[in-house]
Amino acid sequence: MQIRILTLSWEYPPYKIGGIAEHIYGLSKALTRGGQEVHVATLGAFSYEENEGVHLHRIAVDASKPDFITRMNGEMKKIGASIIESNENKSAVDIIYVHDWMVGSAAVNLASRYRKPLVATIHSTEFERSQGIKKEYQMRIHEVEEQLVKLSDHVIVCSESMEGEIQDLFGVTGKISVIQNGVDVSKFDFFVDREAIKEKFCGSKRSKMILFLGRLVYQKGVHVLIGAMPRILSSYSRVKRDVKLVIVGEGSMRKQLERDAAYLDVSKNIVFTGYQDDHTVRSLLKAVDVVVVPSLYEPFGIVVLEAMAAKAPVVASDVGGLSELISDAEDVKVPPNNSERVAEGIVKILSEDDDGKRRVEIEEMVEKSFQKARSLNWDKVSEATMGVYAKVLARGSSGIPAQGKDIEIEIGMEKGEIWKYSYS
Repeated sequence: MQIRILTLSWEYPPYKIGGIAEHIYGLSKALTRGGQEVHVATLGAFSYEENEGVHLHRIAVDASKPDFITRMNGEMKKIGASIIESNENKSAVDIIYVHDWMVGSAAVNLASRYRKPLVATIHSTEFERSQGIKKEYQMRIHEVEEQLVKLSDHVIVCSESMEGEIQDLFGVTGKISVIQNGVDVSKFDFFVDREAIKEKFCGSKRSKMILFLGRLVYQKGVHVLIGAMPRILSSYSRVKRDVKLVIVGEGSMRKQLERDAAYLDVSKNIVFTGYQDDHTVRSLLKAVDVVVVPSLYEPFGIVVLEAMAAKAPVVASDVGGLSELISDAEDVKVPPNNSERVAEGIVKILSEDDDGKRRVEIEEMVEKSFQKARSLNWDKVSEATMGVYAKVLARGSSGIPAQGKDIEIEIGMEKGEIWKYSYS
């Protein structure tokens, strides 16, 4: 039986902030391949397009305005209603599927108004992202998350650590399923001239390249990685130009990170690239000597899966979903918020040229990681997600009560400030 799914997300390629865009893209395509009808309401310039079988309904909202989230949810309600009402008996959608808090208000409103089952994937929480609730806007985000979790018919999370987080914060049990993220390993099946990539980004084809890929925000631990650079350079490199840290991404901490690098006298060994397109990112992953994921908080870490698929060695924090995703036999895990141990892990990888036995060990480690990545594909994620949908539809919607009013969140967002409040 075909299931008609309305997915709400503010993030979908080519509009990408964190890992959620890739998650929804991969899952939506897999659901469509499985015969489901998938509609995605999201941001963008073109009002409608069909991409690889997925129906994309885009809305244009200025993210720099203080009422961006309220206005986005208002437009999401309108476009969602038009999709649901596209046939006479308002049955064009069987289930509403929402990703995280930013469009939670619209999802709850549509599910209540049209009596549709609501499934939510919670990728992270404001409490853990911010290491506690300290400001009014954080409390309001926390309230939206709580409302979304409690009113959803079922909640999906990407790791057992995230399941525990939801249970502890919101007191919800019995309706949570753990479904890990997926990756398409075929995207990395192309030739890359490693020396050319290193020449372009590091300035020398002989450089050892360390790669960070992600948002430049506190929870991602980029400052911890920069703090490791002096030890890496003194332990490994005879001359400092031999090693370069390439930081791909943008975020509210960029200026502070640049100051940190200058203070530690490692600016010449660090390259901030800003945004890069998908093909360039995949090329970097295939050319790199080591990928580092130094997160302080990480419910899953889809970058690790992509590195595995690219056959790149990984050094990652032993925290949250990362602890579940990788083992010491597959990659190198280090304690979070510990620059010294991060440096040790990186040097362990980079020193393979001087140790034949170590080189063989790393090759075996990378191959095991690649095989794991192959097993975590989007078709399997789709199959597990369909199991949740089927269970919810068989049970029927629990019936979301009319919500009187939506929780409004107004945040002034200058250029780049959106990174403070994004969620992946």
